[in-house]
Amino acid sequence: MNEIIRFKRWVAKISPRRGLICHFYLKDKETRYYGKADFAYFNLFSTSKDWIVKGTKGHGISYNNKTSQIPCLNCFEVNDKFCESLKDLGQSGNSMFEIGLVFNKRKLKHDFKNVIDVSTEWPDLYPTQNKCHYYDKARFRVGTLKPFNFCDVVRIETKRNKQCNDVDGIDVIRGDTVLAMLVKLQEQSYIDKLLRFKGLDQVVTFAVL
Repeated sequence: MNEIIRFKRWVAKISPRRGLICHFYLKDKETRYYGKADFAYFNLFSTSKDWIVKGTKGHGISYNNKTSQIPCLNCFEVNDKFCESLKDLGQSGNSMFEIGLVFNKRKLKHDFKNVIDVSTEWPDLYPTQNKCHYYDKARFRVGTLKPFNFCDVVRIETKRNKQCNDVDGIDVIRGDTVLAMLVKLQEQSYIDKLLRFKGLDQVVTFAVL
């Protein structure tokens, strides 16, 4: 069975009960939107079932040329638009997206204070600087985000550390919140073994990247 079709059927079964969002790790690259793929491999080789993440700042629109200083993990809502974008990625060729982590959105809302459905509608009143990550201009999501630039974005506010910027944004997502991983075909078998070693038997892998 085609992996995209298999993924869509899994989403149709799982998403109505839980809601799903996906965070991507990029290959050998760090931008203000996503951390390096090294973070993903660190978690895979770790014996902990939990997943360490690092939010980044500067998301969303700007206020007086200043962007939000709230660290966030940038994610996409897993829905029909997302699945179609995955299909487009497969057709156009993928040289950037290394791993996608699919979370249970309902559990994230329980564990994190702010899980934000980002709006692409311009607000009636301009937000304060640290609310700018609640809003986006979809047409600005180009380059790195293609073909996902018109997908629905969800941001998870992660911990702030006023004493040490080096650890700002680092947080932990419980292992039972991770439901699936989007991977490359040549790495699927190895990642499956690492997940079993970690005891994350509930995580399903899909070779769609």
